[in-house]
Amino acid sequence: MRPPLPQNGADDAVSRRPAPSWQRWLETIGLVAALLVTGAIVDRADPFLLHRGFSWFVLAPLLSGLQYGSTQGLGGAAIQALALTAAWRCGLIAVPDSAAETVLGWFVAGLAAGEFRDSWLLRVGRLQTFADHLRGRLEALGRAYLTLKISHDRLQREAGATSPTLREALSAIRREMAEQPGDASLELFGDRILALFCEHAFVRAATLHPVDRNGLPGPAVATLGGAAAAEQDPLVCRAARTGLTVSIRDRDDAAAVLVAIPLLDASCRVQGVVAVGDMPFISLHEQTLELLAVLGGQLGEAIARARALSGQPVGTARVPARTLHAPGIAPVAERVEEVA
Repeated sequence: MRPPLPQNGADDAVSRRPAPSWQRWLETIGLVAALLVTGAIVDRADPFLLHRGFSWFVLAPLLSGLQYGSTQGLGGAAIQALALTAAWRCGLIAVPDSAAETVLGWFVAGLAAGEFRDSWLLRVGRLQTFADHLRGRLEALGRAYLTLKISHDRLQREAGATSPTLREALSAIRREMAEQPGDASLELFGDRILALFCEHAFVRAATLHPVDRNGLPGPAVATLGGAAAAEQDPLVCRAARTGLTVSIRDRDDAAAVLVAIPLLDASCRVQGVVAVGDMPFISLHEQTLELLAVLGGQLGEAIARARALSGQPVGTARVPARTLHAPGIAPVAERVEEVA
């Protein structure tokens, strides 16, 4: 059973709650006061440290802007400027000619730091909203998966002894790949992979082609039903390059391949391509293409994990992430959510 997601929504809400306005201004004034006290301790005749090489009072608007935004950053600079003006008017300090430029630097520091903080917080907020949406979808998919699993187990118990299901066949080939010492090549498991497509996806003839790091398919390493080599077929090349499950309905320049299924892992790397050369005509519809795409993704992830465990190269370069929403995969997730 899938472990429940951590229930930290309340903690996240508390951590994202903005500080009250009085606290922001209190901390801003406290920073200015702390710098004034420090400056008076360092040099009583120049508490604003205007006669030094660097105006350390820039720290107050800088820190306020980074913590609370441009409003507090500019407010801290304004408080310092007013305190400096009042001290100069009262004759407590002597102001050098560069004082105006120093005050301008305070405002620029507070504004720049505040704008950076505001834009960063806006981006974090958008990412948090997107993460909350994904968390909700994951929870819905998890519940749908558990519902389907319980229903499937009950039907399997009532049906008695039957041929292995697709889930059992995938679990078996995952175990074999993981237990194979030092070798998880397509040549070793190619026949088993094609047999899965034959038994559960209506495939009569197919070839399995590895994909190099440049996204180019190589010669067939396994053959089913006497299918001809198809590494140069446009459908196979497109599936290897983009990670999309494509068929003759998508392109009219295909030669002998009806469907090309990329073995795509969760990191968007194509481990290989299955080129289907023959299948029943009535089976070439949207539901079958969805089944082929999902089966290719399951096998691609199994191959990637086995290669990672054996220390082999995981696969080709990553294809664009948009292929995760390719036709044939997204509708399956939507239907699972409908069941929930």
